[in-house]
Amino acid sequence: MRSRLTTARLAATAGALATAVLTGMAVAPSAAAAGAYPTCNTYKNVSGHKVPAYGQPTPSLTCNLVLNTSKSNEAVKVLQTSLNNCHNFNLAVDGYYGKETFLAVESIQVTYLGEAYADGYYGPQTREVMKHWGLSGCSRI
Repeated sequence: MRSRLTTARLAATAGALATAVLTGMAVAPSAAAAGAYPTCNTYKNVSGHKVPAYGQPTPSLTCNLVLNTSKSNEAVKVLQTSLNNCHNFNLAVDGYYGKETFLAVESIQVTYLGEAYADGYYGPQTREVMKHWGLSGCSRI
């Protein structure tokens, strides 16, 4: 049975996702959730594991991912692959940060950070606790 907090988050996520779909725009979370980080748009190899990152030629791991169903993103594909291979989700690896990816990230946050820190958005805190996929399998970086 879902808690009232999770049910409220699901309703808020559905509303934000509907707005994104109807307007064709990314929906940013609150400032507390997103921080002041740029949106991850690529990946960085860290000890043989692909991790969402921002920028080129030297990608930074200090970035975030938020609801966005208007444009496919390489960093989201890397995140979805790690969620599938390391955390047993069954997400489409399509590069869109939609409802299913949001809920998978939220589940990781609840498991490793606690429900109070679960906002469904990928950022540095989530990066630190989740496992990432690489040639040698899954591991935390």
